[in-house]
Amino acid sequence: MFIGHYGPAFAAPAARRIPLWHLFIAVQLVDYGWAILSILGVEKMRIEPGFTAMSPYDLYHMPWTHSLAASLVWAGAAAALYALVLRRGWPRGLVIGAAVLSHWFLDLLVHTPDLALWPGGPKVGLGWWDSWPLGLGSELIVLAAGFALYMTVSTAKSALGRVTPFILLGVLALLEASHLFVSMPDQTVTQGAVSILIVFTVLTALAAWCDATRRYKSV
Repeated sequence: MFIGHYGPAFAAPAARRIPLWHLFIAVQLVDYGWAILSILGVEKMRIEPGFTAMSPYDLYHMPWTHSLAASLVWAGAAAALYALVLRRGWPRGLVIGAAVLSHWFLDLLVHTPDLALWPGGPKVGLGWWDSWPLGLGSELIVLAAGFALYMTVSTAKSALGRVTPFILLGVLALLEASHLFVSMPDQTVTQGAVSILIVFTVLTALAAWCDATRRYKSV
């Protein structure tokens, strides 16, 4: 899953207490780790056009970021960092941890069976990426539901704040469309991982822009 991962970032129950850009990092934290470990050769993937209907990535070895056990560790570490090191408190830390963990369960829907339960353990995945209606539909439904909730709990500080969320949503839609419908140049694994890191960083910057132009409503 790609843009669907941002649905929980928009929808996090305590979002009115957590900057949106923090949640944008949280929901993709394991993919940040996966991209870095792929560049280093610790985790492995192959880029094979047509591998599934919606993704060319054969993610055949990623036990340290995308196994369920590893995801629990990443989520726990992120929660503790947010709560204790950044001193945001455990209620917010637990929301950050849940956002991190949401990545695995959303990937479970769309991935082929490449998500290990633990490093070296059995692999699972429902494979919705092999079906356009299921793959794309799940992405759009999760994102739209989260975005709708975000718009109900936040309000614009100015006229600009009325449009910044829709600019962010439009960029997400364009990135999904370019991924699915535009022929991309051949890439090495390293180039693919670097491009993913750049995209995540740009999206996080846009989320920070939303934070600067909107505020959460009083509880």
